[in-house]
Amino acid sequence: MTPLVLTMQAFGPFAGSETIDFTALGRSPLFLINGPTGAGKSSILDALCFALYGQTTGNERDPTQMRCDQANATLLTEVTLDFRLRGVDYRVRRVPQQERPKARGEGTTTHNAEAQLWRLNAQGEQETCLVARKVNDATAELQTLIGLDANQFRQVMVLPQGKFRELLLAGSKEREVIFSQLFQTQIFQRIEERLRTQANQIERAVNDHRQHISGILAGGELESEAALVQEQETLAPQVEQARQRFDTAQQQRRHAEQQRDEAQALQRQFAAQESLAADKARHLEQHAHIQSIKARLAQSAHAQALRPQSTALAQAQQALTTAQAEQRQAQAGLTTQRAKAEQAQQALETARQRQTELPTLRERHRQLGEFIHKGQQLSELQTCFQTAQAAWQQADAALKRDEKQLDSIRQQGEAIGVNLERLQTEFQQLASAPAELSRHESLLKQRQELDELTRQERELTVQQQQATDALNRQQSEAAQAQRHATEQEMRWHQGQASLLALSLEVGAPCPVCGSRDHPAPAVQNAAVVTQAQVETARAALEKNRQAQQAAERHHHQLAQQISHNAEQVERLTQQLGEWASQALMELHNACKGLRRQAQRRESVEGEIRQQTAARDALRREWGALDKQLKTQRPTVEKAKENALRLESQRDQLSQSLPEDARDPEAMRRTLAELEQQIAQLEKAWESAQQALSIAQTQLARSDEQLRGASERVEHRQQVQAQAQTEWLAALQASPFEDDASFQAAQLDDTQQQELTRQVETYQQRLAELEGALQSYQTQLADKTLPDLAALTRLTEAAQAEESTQLEAWRTLDGRLTTLKGIHQKLAAAHAAQAELEAQYQLWGTLSEVANGRTGHRISLQRFVLGVLLDDVLIQASERLVRMSRGRYQLVRREDPSKGNKASGLELDVADTYTGKNRSVATLSGGESFMAALSLALGLSDVVQAYAGGIQLDTLFIDEGFGSLDQDALDQAIAMLSELQMGGRMIGVISHVSELKEQMPVRIEVCASRQGSSVEVKGALF
Repeated sequence: MTPLVLTMQAFGPFAGSETIDFTALGRSPLFLINGPTGAGKSSILDALCFALYGQTTGNERDPTQMRCDQANATLLTEVTLDFRLRGVDYRVRRVPQQERPKARGEGTTTHNAEAQLWRLNAQGEQETCLVARKVNDATAELQTLIGLDANQFRQVMVLPQGKFRELLLAGSKEREVIFSQLFQTQIFQRIEERLRTQANQIERAVNDHRQHISGILAGGELESEAALVQEQETLAPQVEQARQRFDTAQQQRRHAEQQRDEAQALQRQFAAQESLAADKARHLEQHAHIQSIKARLAQSAHAQALRPQSTALAQAQQALTTAQAEQRQAQAGLTTQRAKAEQAQQALETARQRQTELPTLRERHRQLGEFIHKGQQLSELQTCFQTAQAAWQQADAALKRDEKQLDSIRQQGEAIGVNLERLQTEFQQLASAPAELSRHESLLKQRQELDELTRQERELTVQQQQATDALNRQQSEAAQAQRHATEQEMRWHQGQASLLALSLEVGAPCPVCGSRDHPAPAVQNAAVVTQAQVETARAALEKNRQAQQAAERHHHQLAQQISHNAEQVERLTQQLGEWASQALMELHNACKGLRRQAQRRESVEGEIRQQTAARDALRREWGALDKQLKTQRPTVEKAKENALRLESQRDQLSQSLPEDARDPEAMRRTLAELEQQIAQLEKAWESAQQALSIAQTQLARSDEQLRGASERVEHRQQVQAQAQTEWLAALQASPFEDDASFQAAQLDDTQQQELTRQVETYQQRLAELEGALQSYQTQLADKTLPDLAALTRLTEAAQAEESTQLEAWRTLDGRLTTLKGIHQKLAAAHAAQAELEAQYQLWGTLSEVANGRTGHRISLQRFVLGVLLDDVLIQASERLVRMSRGRYQLVRREDPSKGNKASGLELDVADTYTGKNRSVATLSGGESFMAALSLALGLSDVVQAYAGGIQLDTLFIDEGFGSLDQDALDQAIAMLSELQMGGRMIGVISHVSELKEQMPVRIEVCASRQGSSVEVKGALF
């Protein structure tokens, strides 16, 4: 992630709107953020982190507290950041929650937090909106794009003030999270989880099978599998003996049941015989009632013989009464019909008189019908003529319009053709413009690069001269310091000899040579040099040597840069050719002219496409219109002929009609009145004829009905007298005394059937009882009644014995069957458990190794990250060795952590002075900063080198340089310069004054009562 433009408004100490254009600092700049304490240097990093994650770098201030107190109340606190990631530009804008004045009235209202994220096009304009407003959505999207969360961003891309030791002192667990995100090693973690899940599943399955085996034994109330085998061997003969005892008891039970069943059958026969005798006695008690029913049935038979004569007499009397009623009704109807016939005759005479008017009315009706028909034809011809005339005029107008349009299309096509020829000629002339423009733009970039290199060459030459002077000066000072240190050491040694000589005594041995003679002792002839003075001279010598080495390195770096610059200048001069010597403005002008030609070429090409498309469209339109005209011309002629023909027919028909018959509506009304009058006359005549016919028919029918009714009365009277005579004769010959006794003896069919059924049922039941008694007497003639109670007791005893033996056999056999089932289940369970244990031996071992449960407890991902960390530490140690003057190196701790704590990614520092490794926590403040800086730079190198890793092309360092001595500071700046030359942006926040001299490109933060402001200084371009 590389920041491009940062805009802060009413944020932190910035009261107004401040914009930092990082692109103005140059390509991959190394720059200083400088300013007094409290001016807002760290707020720039806060704004960067807030724009990306909605948090400040230290995460100690809430975003709602970042509003500037000096800002105008109407100015909204917001931060906007344009940044580049993997070649794509983005813009993020964040607004924290804040209070702002109400739009109307007094007081304030809460402005909720919001965030927007856009993808930018090549011109830096907003192209695609990725997040419209939601803060959480923007944070999640940015974490996905960058690949780091806020804490990881602060640890690897921003070293905040007082926080630079976090990554250095992080434990294995925290460092594993950061490195896995940076190097995208989550696949190894997924492998660990997959192996752990598989092993756990198999382990749970093994434990489940063990529990299953225990459950099988517990379900069978067995202590072990040996007890199962022993019980099976014991139960097998017991089951066979129990089965045999059951078979014997079953046979005895069957014999006892057979004897009991035979005795029960014999007893039932004796009981049935007694029951039948009792039923017969009860049945004979109904004999007197059955005899009375038979007597009544005999009387009913005599009455049935007289029924025809009685029925005939009743029917004859009923028929006579009906005939007399019909005779009276027919007489009344005849009188009524005679009156109606007379009225119909009178109505017919009246209708006959009006019939004489019909011929005149019908003739008038015919004439009116002919006039109306001709009027309708005339109206239809007029309508057809008007329609035909309108169609003719419309078709003729359309024909003339299309002919005019066809002529216009022809003229447009000719104009387009002329314009196309001109555009194609111009396009051919501009054909080479894009290629020439691309070549000249490339030449312009090369020429600008050449000019920049020339300017840098001049600056580097000046710097080299200054570095040469400084190197000569440092060499002279170092030589002088060498001479002074040597002189001081010699004087110190001389002073030591004179001091030793003062302690010599005559005759006493010399402490140096042991001689007792002292012929020429040393004499103190100058001031004695102390050990402190010697050490001071040595320190001054060492400082001068280091300064000389730094000057030599600086001189060597400048020489390398000048050599590289010269090579680039030579290469660009050869590539530019004659343009290398010409003025830059001429190349600019040439590019502008070619750019205009290229733009004109694109414009001409677009015009050619438009004109060609327009010409093709006109051709298609001309063809369709021409085809349409060929069809229209015959249609127009035909419409004209049709209109003239209809006009002639209309005129002829109009002349054949009289003037008073040319009003169709009046003629229709008159015709309707005539039709109504004729219809009324015809209807009256028909109605009168029909009424008379109906009246005459009804009169004749009524007369006939009266004669028939009179004849039927006479006939019914004769039949009734004859039936009366026959009934009296039959009654005298019967056993009945009078008609009343005859009526009492009659029975209807239902009563007779019911009495007959009672007699037959009695006789049938009596015969059945007598037959059954005879059968039982024959069967039981030589038999006696059995002792059923004794036989029942024997049978019950046999059944109880059988049940006892069956239960004993079932119990033993069920237990044996259960044991066999348990044996089969145990065999299947042991086979499944063996298979699972074999699987667990593979998957469990892989899971334990991959998840760090063996040996040094290092997981697969942590092992991979350890290898990557080793690469990081190699790069970091190279820098730390230089900054610590060869004393410290960063190493990975090999010994595992105590207890169950995760290990494998802990850091130690190797101290070459002591030859031992110790914790990085024991480093001093300055040493910790050097180690943290080295680790951050080494991490940046390695992450950039690994394909698929997160791009760490930006690094911000907030303070920490004040804890370094001059040599360490020079080494740190040299390393940052090397990193910057590798294509990374490095931003440093520091109060150290030496950094101003060594880092000319900087962002100055100025403080005032009205709020802070920023200014970019020393930008290259």
